[in-house]
Amino acid sequence: MRQAVSKHLKMTKKLLIIILGILFHSCQEREKSNSVSQTADEKKWDIEKLNDRAVQHLDTTKWDIKLFNQDIETYNKYSEIFQSYPLNKSPFPVAEYNYAVSSIPFSIEIGSTVFKGVRIGEYETPESEKIIDKLTLLILTNDKDSEETTLVDSRNYPYLTAQGTFEVINNEFDWVFFASPDGYSTLLLNMKLFDLRFGETIIIYPQTDKSFLYEQLKDSPNNYENFEDFKNSIMNNQKVNRQLISGKNIK
Repeated sequence: MRQAVSKHLKMTKKLLIIILGILFHSCQEREKSNSVSQTADEKKWDIEKLNDRAVQHLDTTKWDIKLFNQDIETYNKYSEIFQSYPLNKSPFPVAEYNYAVSSIPFSIEIGSTVFKGVRIGEYETPESEKIIDKLTLLILTNDKDSEETTLVDSRNYPYLTAQGTFEVINNEFDWVFFASPDGYSTLLLNMKLFDLRFGETIIIYPQTDKSFLYEQLKDSPNNYENFEDFKNSIMNNQKVNRQLISGKNIK
């Protein structure tokens, strides 16, 4: 198990995420002006379109060189932080793209119980304010100050990728996520694989012996008008409450 990163490194991580957000925003503005908006039909990725995209990535004439150089500069400044994630994020060239992604941390409190969570998603279009959630991950911590770090990445467009860590009292959870535009998505958490076609909300219950139990719900914030309604559905879920009263969860 990788050693926990220092407090200074965690603070720098948060700063990096802010910087990356600013860089990504400016990059998006440029990409919007250079690319043609996709029609509804073009958004329907089949195996042929995915193959075409893979070929574009291998065509040096289609690479976004400015973006590539920007990534190299950022990595050289913050390599220690990128290396602290489950997968090191090295720079690599990609064909031009027009894509905006989202990562939203949150918490849910049920009495003295605390869940820390993160929502991973994509904007309906880079110009839109609407976010389509693809993964909602919650981990029981019972500690309001527990650490969570997330890095969501647009560079694998049209695939959505993200990774992060959760630190709880007795354990640490590393996770890696990807969603394919053809509907297949996977979460790998401490080597437990979740096929998200069978539920996009994952709840982790750490145990005192460093094992963990889990729940996979066929639910998503996408199904509610606002996120508070989704949180209430989690708080009132019978399976969740059954776990919380079992007395075996981390204290």
